[in-house]
Amino acid sequence: MKVMFIPDFTDGNPYQRRLAEGISTDGTDVTFASGYPLSTLRTVAETRPDVVHFHWIAPFLVSESRLVSYAKSTVFLLATLTAKLMRIDVVWTVHNVLDHERRHPRIELFGRRVFARLCDELIVHCEAARDTVVERYRLPTSRHVHVIPHGHYETSHRNTVSRDEARDRLGVASDSTVFLYLGQIRPYKQVPQLIDAVASLPDEDVRLLVAGKPSDESHAREVRRRAESDPRVDATLSFVPDEDVQVYFNASDAVVLPYRDILTSGSAILGMTFERPVVGPRTGCLPELLRDQTELLYDPDHESIADALERALDADLDAIGTQNYQRVSAFDWGSIGAKTRDVYDAL
Repeated sequence: MKVMFIPDFTDGNPYQRRLAEGISTDGTDVTFASGYPLSTLRTVAETRPDVVHFHWIAPFLVSESRLVSYAKSTVFLLATLTAKLMRIDVVWTVHNVLDHERRHPRIELFGRRVFARLCDELIVHCEAARDTVVERYRLPTSRHVHVIPHGHYETSHRNTVSRDEARDRLGVASDSTVFLYLGQIRPYKQVPQLIDAVASLPDEDVRLLVAGKPSDESHAREVRRRAESDPRVDATLSFVPDEDVQVYFNASDAVVLPYRDILTSGSAILGMTFERPVVGPRTGCLPELLRDQTELLYDPDHESIADALERALDADLDAIGTQNYQRVSAFDWGSIGAKTRDVYDAL
């Protein structure tokens, strides 16, 4: 069987590469296509895939312009229909309900609803995501929506730096309680609000490490301005190389995900892989994924991030981190690849 992943987001994100490794056997080959029309057509012609497996589809549906979004959505849906007419099966892993920036949500939601009907099978990472997808995309049944966990990142990043060495490299005191936000800094991730939440904490031994590249300069200025108002906040506003990921995680006591909304979170998986507790919203897959540390989740409609951070300061963070690691270790890519192949085989 020949499988093609679209789009190719392997640069900077190990998810697709690890999934492809788990899927690939003597009888299953996985290739990647950029998603750009001409390049993808060339890849299809060269590989003749049996299955096209889509992942993040927002780039095919929306742009800054409403008119361009209409055009892109139309072209994408027609291309999918053409693939179906060519007897190519279509599978879609739904990582998020809508584009995080909500550029043209009505156009995008309509496109996603049509695309979901065109797909042969859908994959989500938790039961809550299946319920959300069926409801938001108005699917007649959940029978074609499969729950397959997101795999761990055990071998995707080096983990050889000790806590003391990591803290020494980052200039963090050994007795501080360190919260970490690591990843691209985009508006929906609410990093400025996280900084304000830390600023409201009275504990002088608290530290917040913010590390990641902002989506634009105006957002960078806002994060920088708020960080400079509190000496307990250290913001490194640039891309974090792979070799430095372990330094930040091993210097921290807990990972914070201050997202406005979330369905699946690779960042939570990464934090659990590094044996860290995760502070985040009680939405999407997080309650199922983090079922052993629900006290560190907050209801975004009735609580603030600061409430959860205060609870974290009173929690046994080392014990929670160990529990998280034990849980995420079960999500190995071999079994996840086998479950994904079962979806293909049923087509």
